Amino acid sequence: MKKNVMFASLLMAGVLLASCGKADPGPGTDMVPGTVEGSVSQGVEPGAGGSQEEGGEVPAEGQTGGNPGQGSLDPEAEKSLAAQEAGEGVWEEEEIRLSDKILEKGDIMQVMHISNENELYPALEVTLKGAKMFDSPEAASLDRAQMLENTENYDEAGEPVWCSIEEGKLLICDLTVKNLEEESDGDLHIGSLMIAYADPDTGKVSIVTCAPAYFPATSSVLGASDYYHYRLANGESKDMTVGWLIQGEYEIENLYLCVKYDTREQEERQYFQIAGQE
Repeated sequence: MKKNVMFASLLMAGVLLASCGKADPGPGTDMVPGTVEGSVSQGVEPGAGGSQEEGGEVPAEGQTGGNPGQGSLDPEAEKSLAAQEAGEGVWEEEEIRLSDKILEKGDIMQVMHISNENELYPALEVTLKGAKMFDSPEAASLDRAQMLENTENYDEAGEPVWCSIEEGKLLICDLTVKNLEEESDGDLHIGSLMIAYADPDTGKVSIVTCAPAYFPATSSVLGASDYYHYRLANGESKDMTVGWLIQGEYEIENLYLCVKYDTREQEERQYFQIAGQE
């Protein structure tokens, strides 16, 4: 992978994931930033969108400096965003296709980070122990009072929508997560994982949600702005049950658990199949 692609991808991921802890329409409800796979297929021009050294931020698609809860962008980032909206091609989103790296229950999915030497290394290991879709929290033997009432989803057209407990189905995944990051401070974010939809005809991958409605492994409390954070020291593993609200238009056969911002080439990216993993 080209160095500038990986750097830009990780820079965007860092900025976007940092915004996930913001509360918006309801307490503890993390907004999903931009669109799936903040991958950049072109290099970052000096000064365009702000460099890490300059302290600038790379804006996600659909984010502007005037959004409530978001820091204002520097002048160069404003220019970059304006150019993108004008179709000048400063940023070009990569279209992701489903790879043949399909994992099942008991397999291990790696979350890769990039070193200072621009080399990929595994920072997390995620094992799927089981997955099942339910029509309601009660069918999953869960108490609604322990869940967020609404979370942000994306429909099949890629538009952000709010999905409520009353409207959506509940996808429950039992996971084991292991922290391999030697320099980690132990503060992790469940939003690094997402539920994705793969078009059965084209294989195109798009985001459904990265915002769980049920996350008892939180290091905080339900309703807090840092609800999606959890703590896991280097070398430690944790079993956790995570529940995502899913719109009724999605069939379980086309849903996958994967890494939200994946630094690998798309043919190397891993996907847990959801269907048949009970």
